[in-house]
Formats: sequence, structure tokens, C-alpha cells
Amino acid sequence: MAARRTRRTAPPGPLRPLRQVLARLEKDGTRLLARVRKDAGKVLASRQQRALVLFMKRAQRLRADVERRIRRTRQDFEARAERVLAEVERRAARAVDRLSVATRSDVEGLERRLEARLAELEAKLTGGQSGGKSPPGAAAS
Repeated sequence: MAARRTRRTAPPGPLRPLRQVLARLEKDGTRLLARVRKDAGKVLASRQQRALVLFMKRAQRLRADVERRIRRTRQDFEARAERVLAEVERRAARAVDRLSVATRSDVEGLERRLEARLAELEAKLTGGQSGGKSPPGAAAS
């Protein structure tokens, strides 16, 4: 072991220029490695940044798609609501028309009541004689 120690500590002699070159190469290699690491970090960062940009673009497209779908759904809903409202209004108008116009049975009932009243009036006017003529248009029940 002692021989090795003496060899390392001994002046290099003709190997000195080679060792200097190797030391310079090691130093340059260390710098190059540091630069490669730094550049690799930048490359990775730029790749990550590109990936982030792509992700953001996809998110924006997704947002636009969702907004478009919401807009379509809202338009469809409003159109349906307007159709339903129009149908309700139409049915309500028909119901109101039916309520304000007398039905056939209503008219027939009114005719019977009118005939009964006319018969009563005629009976009072003739003095209670039931052998008199019926008013024109009055049907016998």
C-alpha cells in the first residue's frame, strides 16, 4: 500500500500534461453536464408548457362545447315552453268559448222554461180557462 501512496504523491513527470488535459476535460465535462441539465430542464419545461397549452386549448374547446349545448338546451326548452303555453292558451280559449256559448241542452232547457212561463201567463190572461189556444210556437208537453 505504501508503494501506491508514493506513486500518487510523486511528481507525475511525463504524465503531467496528460493529467492536465484530463482535469480540463473533467472540468469541461462537469460544465457540459450542468448545461445539459439546465437545457433539459428548459426542454422539459417547454414540453410541459406545450402540454399545458394543449390542455388549456382542450379545456377552452370543452367550455365552448358545453356553452353551445347549454344554449341549444335553453333554446329547445324555451321553444317547448312556448308551444306548451300556446296549447294551454288555445285550450283555455276553447273552454272559455264553450262556457260563454250555451250548449244545445241549455237552449232546450230554456225553451221548456219559456214555454212553461208562457203557458202560465196565458192561463192568467184567459182567466184560468184551460180550454184556450196555446200561443203560437208553444208545443204541447
